[in-house]
Amino acid sequence: MPQYFNYRARNLSGQIITGNAQADSASAVVTQLRSRNLFVVNINQRWSLPTIDFDKLFKRRIGVRSLAIFCRQFATMNQAGIPILQCLHILDRQTEDGRLQKILQSVSVEIEKGTGLSDAFRRYREQFPDIFVSMLGAGELSGTLDQCMDRLAVTFEREHALRSKVKSAMTYPMLIGVMAVVAVIALLIFVVPIFVDIFKSAGATLPLPTQILLELSNIMIKDWFIILPLLFIVLPVGVSQLLTTRQGRRAFDRIILQLPIVGPMTKKSAVARFARTLSTLLKSGIPLMRALETVEDVVGSTVAADDIAEARSNIKEGDRMSPILARSNFFPPMAVSMISIGEESGSLDVLLEKLAIFYEQELEAAIASLSSTIEPLMIAGVGLLVGFIAISIYLPLFGLSGAMQAGSSVPMQ
Repeated sequence: MPQYFNYRARNLSGQIITGNAQADSASAVVTQLRSRNLFVVNINQRWSLPTIDFDKLFKRRIGVRSLAIFCRQFATMNQAGIPILQCLHILDRQTEDGRLQKILQSVSVEIEKGTGLSDAFRRYREQFPDIFVSMLGAGELSGTLDQCMDRLAVTFEREHALRSKVKSAMTYPMLIGVMAVVAVIALLIFVVPIFVDIFKSAGATLPLPTQILLELSNIMIKDWFIILPLLFIVLPVGVSQLLTTRQGRRAFDRIILQLPIVGPMTKKSAVARFARTLSTLLKSGIPLMRALETVEDVVGSTVAADDIAEARSNIKEGDRMSPILARSNFFPPMAVSMISIGEESGSLDVLLEKLAIFYEQELEAAIASLSSTIEPLMIAGVGLLVGFIAISIYLPLFGLSGAMQAGSSVPMQ
């Protein structure tokens, strides 16, 4: 188990350097420091209470943005001739991602012991995408590590850019939705009960919409300690657990694909990720069967993953990939045609890259129009909710007003 040490050392200029390091032993720390041209003056183990690794417990992965920055900087330094171990030490000191920093420290220790770069990172594959570990291995075997890291940087940068645009487009609609839910709950708990007392004292006959509203208000007031945890804790956790199963994820993905706006965007995103990832892997020299296995795990849709798995089985039997994809309802005809041409011409990686660029541009255009499409729908939905509440409250008031006017018009005997 890695331990933590505080050290004091001198550099080549004789200047005192202090810091901390993670290693299996004090001698491993000394080896680390010597590789950085530092000479140990003093070293002490730093004791700490045992901690729970929540990242490992919940299988949290390193963010796409952190991976894009790491791959870009590593590729730049490697192309400049800086040794791998020194690159890792530099990136370890300047990365802003604490989880990535700990992994880089451990990877540096493993490399100092003689472990290969891809093998060292493979021990943390639960926190990295499969394409990352596969590309590292291919780069080491072919001697093109800098090119593989550069391709990874491009892939992760495009992925991060698309995710940022989706988040930006969804921020305002989500804000409207949250505010609408809070407003409705506040009306049901604080406003509706005031009118209930008025209706009861007047003995008014309540129409059906008002009865529904009052029942909802009573449920919220009496059982809020059950409903709120159910809505905001139990339901989200239950859905997230359901999505961890293969069957639950497949059912969810099929439902998403049937939605009018989100469905086409999901399909374009998956096709773009499929084409970009497969093109990157093939250009790095990874065999097609192994590349498809990696793509199957990172494509982001179980529906597409099932089609890719079937295509992989087809290739094992000596056939091509495009006929299987043509029979699926997921991959568009244009994508299948370009894949078929690439298989026939032997330039599959080139055509896949062009296909990825096309669908990424299509997805960006769809994201740009997403906000302008969803905002009116959200506003209309909020208007319907508020309108229902207003009508439910005012209908009995109109009835009371009519009864009072009728009573006042009766002549006194």
